[in-house]
Amino acid sequence: MRKTVEVIAVIALLIGVGWLGSRYFFRIDLTADKRYTLSPGTKKLLQQVPQSVYVTVYLLGDFPYPIERFRRAVETTLAEMKAQSPKPFNYVFVNPSKNPQVLQLFKQKGILPIPINVRVSQTETRRQNIYPVANVQSGSADIWVDLVKGHVFPNGQIDLLEAEQDVEHKFAAALRQIATYGEKPIVAFLQGHGEYGAAELAILRNELSKFYRLMDVRVREGQALRSSKAFLPESLAQRTEGDGIAVLIVAGPDSAFTDREKYEIEQYLFRGGRILWLLDQQRINLSESSTLTQLRELNLDDLFFRWGWRPAYDLIQDLSCGFIEVIRGYYNGPIWGTEKWPYYPIIYIFPPHPISRGVDAVLLRYAGSVDTLSRPGLQHTILAVSSPLSRSVKGTLLIDVNMFAKNPPQPEQFRNKGFRPVAVLTEGRFQSIFQERDIPTDTFAPNPPSAKFLPASGVTSKVIWITDGEVALPAEVQGRAADYLPLDNLTFLLNCVDYLAGEISLTEVRSRKVELRRLDPQILRHYTLAIQVVNLGGPLLLMIGLGLSLYFWRRRRYQKTLV
Repeated sequence: MRKTVEVIAVIALLIGVGWLGSRYFFRIDLTADKRYTLSPGTKKLLQQVPQSVYVTVYLLGDFPYPIERFRRAVETTLAEMKAQSPKPFNYVFVNPSKNPQVLQLFKQKGILPIPINVRVSQTETRRQNIYPVANVQSGSADIWVDLVKGHVFPNGQIDLLEAEQDVEHKFAAALRQIATYGEKPIVAFLQGHGEYGAAELAILRNELSKFYRLMDVRVREGQALRSSKAFLPESLAQRTEGDGIAVLIVAGPDSAFTDREKYEIEQYLFRGGRILWLLDQQRINLSESSTLTQLRELNLDDLFFRWGWRPAYDLIQDLSCGFIEVIRGYYNGPIWGTEKWPYYPIIYIFPPHPISRGVDAVLLRYAGSVDTLSRPGLQHTILAVSSPLSRSVKGTLLIDVNMFAKNPPQPEQFRNKGFRPVAVLTEGRFQSIFQERDIPTDTFAPNPPSAKFLPASGVTSKVIWITDGEVALPAEVQGRAADYLPLDNLTFLLNCVDYLAGEISLTEVRSRKVELRRLDPQILRHYTLAIQVVNLGGPLLLMIGLGLSLYFWRRRRYQKTLV
């Protein structure tokens, strides 16, 4: 009877544990950096997805260990997303090499394979193609994810450890596209001051269009800029009809702003607006091999000074720089060559911040620098600085490509002059420059605005200034615009817009850092045999030792019992 009760109790306990496991999910991640735990941003995005999600990963086959390890990391991430998703979340792995229809689809989508060498014996290797891509579908959303983009070297090698670290972010970005499908925040591009238009910013606008609705705005005629109600208090947002502008981008203005325009921009900021300034302090027109610099008179100094920004009105020269293409002669057309160009600084120093997550280097062209001033209620964060071997040059300058090619600057001229700020973020509550002044009007906007004047920010606002108007322009190849932005310019700009727009979910995923514990290749080469012996023989010897210990312990115990 007692045994029957014990059996029934055990069965009841197992049923109870199974029922609790089906109702309440939990896992324990024992890693120090919680690498197998989804970030809060990804969990939030999973909550926002309105429909079921179906993921197809085209990464299945007989792969060498590093790629198989990467595949398992992808599967682990998807399994965790499935477990955390309140909506149905399904995924499947497919071998594209055995599916002609999939290969035809890849051809239509322009998805190219990555060739790898697979060792089949000690003396033989086999060439094999992999397609490390995934397709995420939800409702009418159909999103393709390149799982190794940004981690492929020019020689074709893939940094799989870095790519593994970026897997969650890649899928989180796809989830965000699904979550905002049909109701995307608005990003507006200011026009009317010679700013770059849709044609010049086509690459940036194309990427932004995946997450935002884009529009062009003008304030010269007194057009008011309404900020997104997402930034307003809930009581005020409920009374606001429609949605406003989440982020205003001012890309490369070339003419002065009127006081009325500054008023409208300032009041937009005070009502929760966010602004990304991409503007040069000097005008450079290097159509020939030499030119004189000119200051840009944008009439923004008083506005920037109130915000705590002091433009240096300089140009940065940096020995860590990119190349400029020049014509060396003509023979059945121009003969192009390249020269290192110190006015194209490569920025690779980024203080820790979500905006700089995943950014290795940014190419600036004729950038200046900016200093920050303390202002009550405002907090400044330097986002990027020039290299230690850089310097600031001021005044009207003669820029001559041939002169720099013949007499390049020496490193001694740059020592202790570097680390110039080229991007700054300011957050907080701003003060108006129009306090105790009449609201400005002009011939373009003769009537005063209908909205109430705010002397200071009603809510917390954010502004970013990158001191280069060309940072969003594509690279130039033989005098023509290429179809890509240089280095990590696009990633940096997208991070800026996401942060300003309050897309904390994705910035949380970007800001996550998993420590990559790489093995020293020199030690591996030198102690290969010893490592193999320890890895193969160590567990076997440990099991034999435990077995023998258990055997002698049991033998000794029972001998004492018999005695």
